[in-house]
Amino acid sequence: MADPVASLERIFKIGLKIKEAVDTVHQNEEVCQEIRKRVLRFSAILSQLQQRTGMLDGNLAMSGALQDMEATLERALELVTACQERSIIRRLITAGDLARQLRGVKDDISNKVMLASFAINTHTTIILLTTNNQAGVHPPPRQSEVYENIVQ
Repeated sequence: MADPVASLERIFKIGLKIKEAVDTVHQNEEVCQEIRKRVLRFSAILSQLQQRTGMLDGNLAMSGALQDMEATLERALELVTACQERSIIRRLITAGDLARQLRGVKDDISNKVMLASFAINTHTTIILLTTNNQAGVHPPPRQSEVYENIVQ
């Protein structure tokens, strides 16, 4: 698995390229702006998470999620860059297909954010349970145990 911090740095660089490319698009401006907004927000949240907690250092659970996000953002950059096309004939031929692909990559970004969120939540839960076990604090009973006690 790749280093999550290195993936994070690449995500930031791609996000900056997307931000700059969106400023000069000639078609699909609304979808491109939405992609830009999502990428910048995701990058800002991950940056804050890394700076304040260091949670991404060596976190293998996040590594795959970040690699997936990086691939999606590279695809988004390709599509946003295609929206910079100036040729009217080419724009007319590819406009519908490009718009569909942009919406797809926008949805894919949202899906990757959910996956990253799940990885962060899982990692946090593991840390909390490990910390509590080391401190002698027992986790709350499982749902099935609570149900069994109620039934009895």
